[in-house]
Amino acid sequence: MTDLPAPGAGADPSAQALADALPEIRSTKTKGWALCVMTVAVSAVALILVSGAEDGFQWVIMVLFIGAFALAGIHGWVRRQHERAVMPVIARAFGLDYEKAPKDFYPTLPQNFIPQGGRRSVDDMMRGTVAGRSFRFAECKTETGGKNSSTLFQGLVLEVRASGTVPEFIIASEKETKGFLFFKGKVQVEGMDLIHQSTGADGQTYGLWSRSGAPRQMAGLGAFMDRIIALGPRVLGSATLYSLVSTGKNYFVSLRHKRDLYRIGGLLTDEAEVMSHIRMAAQELGHPIALATEILRAEEALLAAK
Repeated sequence: MTDLPAPGAGADPSAQALADALPEIRSTKTKGWALCVMTVAVSAVALILVSGAEDGFQWVIMVLFIGAFALAGIHGWVRRQHERAVMPVIARAFGLDYEKAPKDFYPTLPQNFIPQGGRRSVDDMMRGTVAGRSFRFAECKTETGGKNSSTLFQGLVLEVRASGTVPEFIIASEKETKGFLFFKGKVQVEGMDLIHQSTGADGQTYGLWSRSGAPRQMAGLGAFMDRIIALGPRVLGSATLYSLVSTGKNYFVSLRHKRDLYRIGGLLTDEAEVMSHIRMAAQELGHPIALATEILRAEEALLAAK
């Protein structure tokens, strides 16, 4: 892999992605509509058959529910297929490798980085190099799991190779580190010392922790944190900083958001709408690239102040 081209350099990645994926987009949409027609036809026949039954009302409700569930599933399948067709093209335009659903992403993350939960999913992972450093990022979601599952974290996780000469530390929104009664905070800072606090561009209070007993902070570590939490929409887009962990060898950064960043196409979208979705995805793709660059710049200033 080579260093990333500047976003926007060369051909329009949106136009190229649509041109390359258009045959598959049209084919998938045709198959989706055919499946919808088949589902409606089968549901109509089933309604006729059960309407005269003794408990016909319950059967009618069940048929309608199954039919609606099937139609929603078809719509989701079409959208996922459109994303699979388009996202690799956009990634290549930015000099990135793309993997839809990697299996080895979560096991490499620090345990105290984001809440682990009982159910984890990862989507749309991309990797490349910037300024000679490898980096990768993906959309991640953790949930409690179980019957009444709730979301613990949803957002983007970025990993950037560090210089190898920075200390271990955690930067996190303070409210995410605070537990309640017997429950621990979502970001674990037990056994660590709070050495710096500051308010970020999003109005949240962030803390900087280092391991207890470790050598005191190197000069400029507080400035590193202040620079990162001051990053605004130009770099973060609509996301907010959740946590940053330095292991000494890598930086791990989590950004929280509440939507699918790369939502493309669907059964009811025309080509103009697909193009709009692609342009938005390409714009979103620029944010983690810019963030990786800003982290390396902050590290450069940190090492200069050492």
